[in-house]
Order: sequence, then C-alpha cells, then structure tokens
Amino acid sequence: MTDRSACHLFKQTRVNLDWAEKRSNTAIDVHLPYHPGRSGRSLGIIKRRSQRQEPSDTEEKFKLAHHASTASIYYRPVERFPRCILWRVVEDSRVLSVTSVDFTRPEAQCELEKTFRFVFPEPIQPSTVGFADAPTRDELVIYALTQDGVLYTLGLTPDFLMRASFLKRGVQSSDYCTTYCPSAFTLHSPHFLLPISHQSLVIPLQDGNILKLDRAHRSITGIADPSVASYSEKTFSDTGYFGFLKNKMPWVGLGTVPYGQSSITHTTVVSAVAYKPAAENGAQSLLFTVSVDHTLKVWSLEDGHLIRVTDLLNETPSTSTKIKTWLDPSPAHLLAIIDRPFQSDHSFYLVSFSSASTGKFKFWAASHYVDDNGQLGQFQSLVDLHPEDTFNAKPPSTTAPWIISEFRITPASSPSETIYDLWVLWKSDTNFQVQNVRFDIRDVKGTWGHWTTATSDTLHPPRPTTILQTSQDVSEHWLQWILYPGRFPDTVLESAQRIYDANYNSSTPANVAAPETIQAKLTKTVSAAVQVPSTDVDRYCRELSNQWDRFSRLCAELDKQRREALSLVADPSSGFVWTVNVDGITALRECTETEVIWHNFRTHRPNIDTLSSRTPKRLGAGLKADDLSDAMILVVAAHELKDSLEESAIDTCIMRLQQEVVNEPMHSVNDSMWAFYERCLEQEVPEETHEKLEDLFNSMHSPELAFGSLITSLYHQPDSHAGSSRLTSFGAKVLAGGSQEVIHVNYELLLQLALLLIYVAFADDTRQFSRISNPETLYHQLLGYLKEYEVLSWMARTPTPLARDAKHDDISTALTDLRVSGETTIAHRSERGSVIRLLLPHNFGPSLSGSGRKPLVTLSLCIRKFLASLDLYDRGNGVTNVALALLDVNASGPATDFEKFLPSTAWGSYVKARVQLKARSYAMASSSFNKASYGMAMASRSAFPATNVFSTESGAVGCGMAKYHLHVASLFEEQGASEYVVESCNVALLNLSDTAEAQLLSEILLKYFNAALKVSLFDEAYMALSRYTDEALRHAAVRDLVTAMVEQNEGERLCSYPWIGLHDEVDEALKFKCQQILDVSAGPPFHQVLYAWRIQRGDYRGAAYILHERLQRLRTANVGSTDPNSRVVTDGYLALINVLSCVCEDQAWILSDARVDGSDGTADRSTKRTKLDGTRATHQRQILTLADIKAEYQSEVERVGLLLNGGFFV
Repeated sequence: MTDRSACHLFKQTRVNLDWAEKRSNTAIDVHLPYHPGRSGRSLGIIKRRSQRQEPSDTEEKFKLAHHASTASIYYRPVERFPRCILWRVVEDSRVLSVTSVDFTRPEAQCELEKTFRFVFPEPIQPSTVGFADAPTRDELVIYALTQDGVLYTLGLTPDFLMRASFLKRGVQSSDYCTTYCPSAFTLHSPHFLLPISHQSLVIPLQDGNILKLDRAHRSITGIADPSVASYSEKTFSDTGYFGFLKNKMPWVGLGTVPYGQSSITHTTVVSAVAYKPAAENGAQSLLFTVSVDHTLKVWSLEDGHLIRVTDLLNETPSTSTKIKTWLDPSPAHLLAIIDRPFQSDHSFYLVSFSSASTGKFKFWAASHYVDDNGQLGQFQSLVDLHPEDTFNAKPPSTTAPWIISEFRITPASSPSETIYDLWVLWKSDTNFQVQNVRFDIRDVKGTWGHWTTATSDTLHPPRPTTILQTSQDVSEHWLQWILYPGRFPDTVLESAQRIYDANYNSSTPANVAAPETIQAKLTKTVSAAVQVPSTDVDRYCRELSNQWDRFSRLCAELDKQRREALSLVADPSSGFVWTVNVDGITALRECTETEVIWHNFRTHRPNIDTLSSRTPKRLGAGLKADDLSDAMILVVAAHELKDSLEESAIDTCIMRLQQEVVNEPMHSVNDSMWAFYERCLEQEVPEETHEKLEDLFNSMHSPELAFGSLITSLYHQPDSHAGSSRLTSFGAKVLAGGSQEVIHVNYELLLQLALLLIYVAFADDTRQFSRISNPETLYHQLLGYLKEYEVLSWMARTPTPLARDAKHDDISTALTDLRVSGETTIAHRSERGSVIRLLLPHNFGPSLSGSGRKPLVTLSLCIRKFLASLDLYDRGNGVTNVALALLDVNASGPATDFEKFLPSTAWGSYVKARVQLKARSYAMASSSFNKASYGMAMASRSAFPATNVFSTESGAVGCGMAKYHLHVASLFEEQGASEYVVESCNVALLNLSDTAEAQLLSEILLKYFNAALKVSLFDEAYMALSRYTDEALRHAAVRDLVTAMVEQNEGERLCSYPWIGLHDEVDEALKFKCQQILDVSAGPPFHQVLYAWRIQRGDYRGAAYILHERLQRLRTANVGSTDPNSRVVTDGYLALINVLSCVCEDQAWILSDARVDGSDGTADRSTKRTKLDGTRATHQRQILTLADIKAEYQSEVERVGLLLNGGFFV
C-alpha cells in the first residue's frame, strides 16, 4: 500500500521466465565435478547429503523448482554477445541457472535461447556468485563458492554459450570448469564474494579480514590435474594477527554480531565496491568497504594497505558504547561509484548509503594529487561534498515497515551531463516498490527531494465477477481472466491444478492418452469439484463460479510469492532499469503521458510541477501546467461517473459501446448518442454525482480543450526514431507486455471519456456543461479511436501460438539426449503469447548507444511507435494484417473470433473468406469470396497491401474475374472442398473471355473436372472433359470418368452422354477395365456397361464378344459351386444367343480366347484356370459360331441339371 500523494512516473512491466524453467526443452543441465583434492570420507558425506528427498507438498515443490534464493543480471561489455546474463540460484542453492536476457541482438548473431543449469555437488553459499569478463578475449568467467569452501571458476566461451561445444563428443568438464580450496578457509569463514577481474576476486571474511585471490598460471605443487585451479592468496587486515585473535575472543573487544546460526565481528565487511581507473590514468586501483560498525574504509587493491577510514555518513562517532550505530550483517549494496569527474581535482564520486535508519545517503568526491610530487593523479582523500547535510529517502508509505534493499545510480536522459537518477528498491515482506529521484551532482542539495514512484503492472487487476447464465459461460468468463496472456505462466497454473486436485477433488480424473490443452485441464479439474447436480442450473452455476473463484485465488497466491524482488539492476549501455524477482524479471519503464494522467489524476495537485517537468513530450502531447491539470480533472470526472453506476449499468454501457464500434453506423451521430443515453445512462446517475460533475467542470479552464488534450496525448506521434535493432524473444515479451498495459489504460480512458461525453451532452438541463459546444464532433472522434482500441484490446487479451523458426526446433531435438539428468521429462510446449506479440516486428528494438545517457529511445517510446505502426485506425489495412498473421500460424480459432473487426471492403471480405476457409466454413467462405470478387479482380495491385502470408495469392488481385475465381478454386482445392471448387471453376468459365489464353482455360477445366469427379458431379465432369483440347489429358480424363461412373452404378447415364468424337476412347476405356477386373461376379459391372454401350451403337458382335468373355469368367468362378439354382451363367448364354441372332447368319460368329494346355496343345473350354499338375496354360484364339454357343449353353444346362439331381459333374 502506498501513500495517496505518490507521484507515479514509471511503470513496472513483469516478464515471466517460462523459457528458463527446469522442465523446459530449452534448459540444459550441466553437472559440475567434485573437487579432486577432497578426502574419501568427506566425499562420502557430501554424497549422502546430496541424496536429499524432494518435498511431498506440491507448493513446496513449486518453490523449490522455480523460486530463486538469489538472482541478478550481469552486464558484459557492449561489443559482447550474449551481453545481458540473468543468473539465478535455485533448487535449494544447488543449481546456478544462467540465461540471456538481451533485449536486442546484432544482425549477424543468432539468439541464445538456451538456459544453462549448472548443478553443484554442494549448496552455493549466499552472496558468493560473481561474474567477470576477460578484456582481451570473449570469455565469460563465473565465480561460485560452495558451502564446503570450494571455489568454482567457470570459463564460458561463445562456443560453449552457443551450444557448439556440446555437439562435440568427449568434451571434458576441465575445459570450462576448475575448482580451488583456499587455505584461508581453514581458520576463516567467507562472508561474500566480489569479482575484480577475470583473474582476481576478493572475499571478505567473517572475522573482519579480506582475502584476495589472484589467478596463477601454474599448477599447484604436486597436483597436475587440469581441473584444479591455482590462486595466490593475500589477506587484507587493519588489525594484524593480534586483531584476528581479538576477534575470536569477544570478551576482549567490542564483541560479535549474530548472523544466521553463527556470529560475525563488528569489523566484518558487509558491502564493497572496486574502482579500477583507466589504463592511461596511471592511478592505483581502490577497494571501498563498509563494515558492520558503520565504518567506510578505502584500501589499495594492489598491496592491501588501508588508505582511509571514516564514518559511512561522516558523522561524529558516539563516545558511548551503548549508542553505537550498527549495520545489518547481511551482505548488501551500500556503495555506488559515479566514474566521471566534474571538477579538475576530482577523480570520481562515491555515493554511500546507511541502512541503520530509514535510509540516508552521503555524496563523496575522490580527490587526487594535482602537484607533481611523484603522486600526480593518485588518490588523495574522500571529500564530503555536503558535510552539513544527509539526504534521506522517502518510504512508500507509513502504514507498513519499509527498508531499502538496494540502490542504483544511472545517468539521466538530460542535456546536462551532471544530472543523474538514483533508484531505490524498497521492500516490506514480499512487497516491493521502486522509487526514483533526479539530482545534479554539482547541486545535490538544491535538486534532491522530488521522489517519484514506479506503479505496479496492470496485468493483474481484481478477479472478475460472474454473470450467471450457463455453466459454459461461467467457465469461459473465468478462463478469459486466468489465461490472459502474460498473467500466469504454465508452471503456476499446473501447480495450482495439482494443489486444487489434492485439496478439493475426492477422486483425481484418470489420465487420458491424448494430450489436453491447459484450458481443457483446468475446466475438467474445477468442474469435478462441483457437488451440485447439473440439472439445477442456477445452483450449479453459482457453485461453479465459487470453485473458479477459489482456483483463481490459488493462482494469485502462488503468483504473489513469485513477485518478491531480489535485486535492482541497471544496464550501463541502454540505461534500462530492472528488478529481478524470485521467479521473473520486471522492467521499469517511463509512463506514457496517458499513463501518467491515469495513475496520478487523484493526487496530481501537489505533484503537478514534477509531473509537468518529468513527462517527456515524446511520450505524449507534452501537456503542462493548466492543460495537464484540466486533463486530470476531466479524468476525475469520468471516474466519478463510472464509479456511481451500478455494475449492471456499466456492463450495459460497455456492451452498447462495443456494438457501436463493431457494427456499421445506422443513424446520425446525435441520434446514436441520444439512444445510448436513453438506454444506458438515463436515471442511472445519482444526483450527488451530477453535482460533483458540475463542480469539476466549473473548475476546469476549458472542458472541451481538455477532451482534445487527452485525445492528442493518446495519438500524438513526435518525429523521433523508435529503433531498428533486432529484437530477441525476451525483448519481444517485454514490449508486448508493456503494450498490453498501455492498451489497457488507453482503452479504459476512452471508454470513460465516451460515457462522460454522452452524459454531459444530454443530462444538461440547466446548461451547467454548456462549454462543450460540439459534442457530436467529439463523440465521432472518440468513437473512431474506440474502434481502434477495441481491436487492440482484443489483441492484448487473446492468446495465440507464436511462429517459430524451424531451426530452433531442430536444435532442441538434437540436444534432447545431452541432458545429464535423465529423470526429468522435458516439456515440449509450443510457445504462446498475445496477438500483440505476433504482430511485433523483429526489427523494432531500441538501439544501444553505449553511454546510458544518450538513448532517447525508451521502452515506452518503442511501445507507442509500435501501436501507431499497426495502422488500425478507421479499420485500415492493419486490421486485415492481424487476420493474416493469425492465419500464418494456423490460429483458426482466434482468427474466426477476429472476423467481426474486418472491414467490408473487397480486401477485408477476401481476408474474411480466408479466415472462414481455414475454419472450414465453406459456404460462408464462398459467399465472402464472391462478395470480394469484383473489387479484388478489377483493382490495381498497388491498392492492396503486400503480404507473404498467402502462397497462392498471385491471381487474387487485378488479374480479372476468371483468374480470381481460379485462384479461389485453388484455395478450396487445398482444403479438399471439391464441391466449392466446382462452383468456383464454373464461375471462372462464365467470366472467361473469348480471347483468353488456352493455358488458363486448360487449368480451369482440369480443376473443374477433377473436383466434379470427386463429388460425383458427372454431368459437370463430362462438360469439362468435352472442352479439353489436349489429347493426352482428354484420354486420361475419359478413363477416369468412365471408371468413376461405372463404379458408382451410373452406367445408364454414361451411355446417355453424346461423347462426340470420343466413342472409341470410351469403348477402349471400358474394354481396358474389363480386362483388369479380377472378379466379375462381385466387381463393378464393366462388362455389362460395355455390352450396353456396344448394343446402343449397333455393334452386336462386339457386344457378344464381351458378353462371352464375361461368361467364360463366370463359368470358371462357378465350377464346383454349391448353388445349382444360380441362373447367372445360363441367362448370360441366352442373352448371348439373342445378340448373335440379331445379325446375319454368316456374321453370327465371334473370336474367343480359348485356354489350351501347354503339353499337348488341347484343352477343354471348361478347364480350370490353374492346372493341378503345374503345367503351363496358354491362350489360343478361335472362332465360335452361333451353333458353338448353343452347344455351350446346352452343356451348361446339363451340368446344372446333374447338380440339381444330386449328380457329380466334372
């Protein structure tokens, strides 16, 4: 909870670390070795301690797997990549997780999407992880100290970080990891670790001394193991050996301070910072330390000599031992260096902070020798810039105890180089606040005190109330809130589901074989907990809503634990400031002008000067003084109006406004406003609210100008560049999250302004609001902007799969077997995000200037430029681009929901048809394609936006109606909707001109024929075939059509077609199929159709031939038949005799293929197809006369008679 007078100029934008989780397919476990110098006994103890059991409680498992005990970001030199390294100590301090959080990447560099999880054999000691970079080669050095006193040094090269080294078999851990056990740890306990360089570090000890380790380029005597590092040890001490003994005997000195389960001395260092001057400076390196006893010390980093000792705040020490000022013994960040002098005798500036009270700062200047006495440029002393003053921080509130956990100093984006920003991280339990104060290093006293605050993110509003309708409505209502993109990661939802199942469901649903979506899992889990019968609809819906409310509270509670801030960091190159949370990271960005108004309108009066001076014009309209005050008063009035309405009235107003912005206008602006007021606001506003609105409007200089100022603030785009660097996945997530917040604020602001304008336009009985002279124009303008933000709001709250490069998936698959821990199942999840992120260009990242002061491109400026670049105002081409992007990632569900926003233009109708086609709504798609046909086919190509989403859209624009409908037919063909292919091809043929290209006609006919054949539209198929000009295509088409029609018993229709010029081809096609058929008794009736075909055309002998061939096959199939009553063969012979009787006697013969035996050349016509003795049978042609046919018929009749009388026929 914060004070009501807080001045909010910054916004917290949270980003989930779902790509860095243990079960992600982007995580790689790297198990680090034991230190080889350890004895067998101690090694056994470590192994036994390492075999710990995981907690059985689901919530504890969640914390163990995802909550970090320590986390921060290390920034490498600007020319290195990856440059921003997020590190987290997780899983009971046994795993150091390292991943990249670079906002942008170089054009030629691939993005590092992997998370390296270094698994240590012993837990890492708190505050003993440090990073450094080699100056002459690209190598990231990591120091980590385990609780058993082993120092691990990891050297990570680009080959290692970009995964190339893992593809080499036989890689040794000594190639990237060495260990070392400092001998000083035998008598001394380390307190924390501070890296100095890639070969040097200092470790303050708990007895007040400081251990410095310098890397040696030789092996330890007697040890040739390459995995063992060699360091030279040097101890800094201001008390000597006797001081060490004195610290071990608390009754001699000032004693010790409790720390954890042990105690430390009052001289123990709790904070340290190193100063390394430029190489050309020639000055010595310094180490500044702060001890528990509130002492600030300056050491020479080379020789360890103590140079200066003073009080941390330059206060006179108390002579009483009972009033000593003590600091918290935990390691902390109490010092910061401004490495730039602004006076000739100054080398740099030091800012010290004392946590002994609420929070005090002191500013020091490091003076150097200016005379040439052999010490020119060397450090001389610390000078208190303001000896009479201390500079206090302002707690966020007085209702809870707040402490300063950390502070950072960054150059301010100001023309003056002496202006700096000081950032303070306040903590109270798991809550945190970040404050900022801007000061001039040359006039700290005159510029100190104007504190501003970073407000929390707006992606976590209160849980929604439920409108009881149906159970499906209730579930969808809650799922929309729970699954809002960026609100809860899958890890929270899955853990909440398991906890909910364990506590509220008596029987856990059985696992199904098919994978389920997260929506289906949650719906099944929550619905299973409802004990009310579903037949009682009202009670069931109420209970279901209660269960969803319970589940959402559980998700919110798990998420709340993830928010605690662990560190505050600032990027020295970009100037961006972040907090690293227990499970996530938070960007601190400048508020846009509308966000400034939104978050400060209730408390703006005491802060109006700060708000006017600190809000940059590039983030809005640059409102100042009275204009800014009037705009905020107008927002107060809008809030008062909305707060006075009942919830049902608010819902009615919002639904009415959404209808206004989605549907085409049917009435004049004035009539629409009056109808809105009459249905939604009349008699809904209390009298006291009306009086408040009158007073607020009277306090404004110009309400109409205030409306215009807010609209200008929303849409004013200064002529500034938003950056063109390549965004990383992390950068895209940050910009998308910030865009969601800006959209939320602007959308709510526009809604409330529209309601206020309608109310004051028609509730003004006594002309109190007469200073708004033309409300219709204002309302029309607001409605236009609301249309844009209705689309943006939908994009912000709608989840969708995100497109991914195929090469990333290949690498993930190839590296699956490289995981050292085989016990954990890798979770291959498709990446999801909001539609906003889907539309974010890859080259929209802010460029790094390298100074931290110069970048005028902030996160918020990138967000404003991005939202403006979408071109959504007045249903522009940007609206259709959204639908195209959804189609590109096969998100047919969201695309279908987005249909309502598509414009009714030709291009909009075409895109709507593509959406409907993807959703398999073929009838609607056909109608939309036809609606868009003339505008698409006859327009110029330049009239439509270029898109690479559609692979077959070449004929869609400006190529004529025939090509357009052919293009539509191709689309339906891809979807397998053959009926609509026929329809489109038919329209294409109707629009085909006489001078059209033959190739175009051939392509249309080919698609027409194939589609008609698939859906058995044989008349259309025949029509298309009859227009073929290509002989080869026509021959193949005839065979296909004949085959399809006979197989579907359409022989009569086949024979009814005229087949002009194709008689021989049809006969040949039928004859070919007759030869190919295996079982004439069960297969398609090709013989009968060919018989009928030839009879119809007077070819009686041809018909007799094919009928006889069928009879021969039937006789072979029926030999040995157990059904002597079958008359198929005998009736066939009668038909054959009848056909041959229709020709002259001298023509009553046919040629028949008789089967003869390969041994003697003779065979009976009734022999079986396969000889029993295996001899080969051949075919010999012979003439059969009508008499021969009658003889065969008589033989068949006798055979049947014998079978009927019980005889045996051979």
